[in-house]
Amino acid sequence: MKFDREQLKSEIDRVSAEWDMSGAFVVIKDGALVHEGIYGYEDRMELRPMHRDSKYILHSESAFLVGMCFFMLIDQGMLKFTDKLNRFIPEYRFADQIKLIHLLKSTSGISDYFYNHLMIDLNEDAHYLALPDYDRKRMELKTLNQNRHFEKVLSIVESCDLLYAPGTTGRGGSETNAVFLAEIVKRVTGMSVFEYLTEKVFSPLGMSHTVEGYESNAVSSTVIREKELVRSPLDYHVTGVFTTTLEDMEKLLVALAEKKILSEKMWDRVLKYDSSGDGMIFENANGFDCGNIAFLGFGFFFYFNHKTGISFASLVSEEQTFKNKAGEWHYYRRDSREVIEAAFTYPVNTKMVKLSKSNMWQALNLKVADDQQGFVLEAKSSIAMALMYKTKHAFVQMEGSRVIGLLVLEINKKKNYYNIDIILIDKRYQGRGYGKIMLNWAIERLKDEGAKELEIGVNRFNHAAKKIYLNAGFTPKAIYDGGMTLHMKME
Repeated sequence: MKFDREQLKSEIDRVSAEWDMSGAFVVIKDGALVHEGIYGYEDRMELRPMHRDSKYILHSESAFLVGMCFFMLIDQGMLKFTDKLNRFIPEYRFADQIKLIHLLKSTSGISDYFYNHLMIDLNEDAHYLALPDYDRKRMELKTLNQNRHFEKVLSIVESCDLLYAPGTTGRGGSETNAVFLAEIVKRVTGMSVFEYLTEKVFSPLGMSHTVEGYESNAVSSTVIREKELVRSPLDYHVTGVFTTTLEDMEKLLVALAEKKILSEKMWDRVLKYDSSGDGMIFENANGFDCGNIAFLGFGFFFYFNHKTGISFASLVSEEQTFKNKAGEWHYYRRDSREVIEAAFTYPVNTKMVKLSKSNMWQALNLKVADDQQGFVLEAKSSIAMALMYKTKHAFVQMEGSRVIGLLVLEINKKKNYYNIDIILIDKRYQGRGYGKIMLNWAIERLKDEGAKELEIGVNRFNHAAKKIYLNAGFTPKAIYDGGMTLHMKME
């Protein structure tokens, strides 16, 4: 797979500067480091720069790390996905209705100890309500983290009914699930979550700088109103946290990318997703499996693809901000991921599939190249048009599980009319042969549908598209001031 290392560095540096991120960004291919950049501040207020040995604070009882503990325990035969919660936490009154997989998928129905309870209490607290917004945010974080232990959480939720039947999807998660999962790990192993992770993951991977507690000079920031950083120092006691470094988290990233830690069978199980791209502790982000460990403004956000050998991650001390550009929300992780996608995506495992719920959101985000804005209908309008007419059929071009382009065909058998309405290749992937692949597939598909001849319209000045069509066998049928109608007789 070809890629330009200097171009990759330039683009990541550009995006990191544009978003003023504080932390590190790494890219790994087949186990080898191809980019490592350090950006921003260890302490923004004091203008103390971030460096490679800066320390980050994370929480061992995050949903991701606790989930990994569960998968390892299932691999060892100590747990099953189908185990009932009452086997481990019999004192919870709804434990006989909830399976471990419900906790892992955040579909248990247990109310959220923080958002459904403690935040309601805060909203009725006169002292809290009198605080400035930034101080209220800090008080919320302190309330969330200092009450994040099993005894307190159980006392909050034990008298509450379930919000919905366990296993119900689409109802949102609950901070309570990870707390219950962590308690099960402790009861089954006789160790804290951090101790178990150290024995099974951190020590075997040589993560010698990852230690229990917090001893970092970095000061994190969280975000309110999508764009305002709130300095959020950890100046109170929290159990379950640990300190780590970029060097150690790179080792964890490589282990995830190389399918270590878990068995092959378990990896296959946990990387299965629903139609929205959601799994247990992983999600699918445009062809990358991804997850995160976040605490206060610190966070490790990682992506990997086992088939391509590409993995990347940001290790940060500040939450990301958001900007709305032309009706679309942008943020650092999205823009940096798109840089990686552009750098490493070439035709290898290309296929055409129908537009569906599982690929619609990716397809909606396809972008027309700047020099084709006047020639090609953008993705949202193309999809809307295809859905409005029975004779129009939309397909997406996939590279692995990543959407590359959009195709809309006109198939009207009653009128014996067949047409290629839309060919759109995302601007990041042009010039790599995807347009030719899509066109050839469209011709064969229409031939199979019964087409004896085809037409396609193209702007006279869209020279790249015109060249592809002419090379495929189309010939000019009509030429106008701005456009051309091309025609093909099928063999």
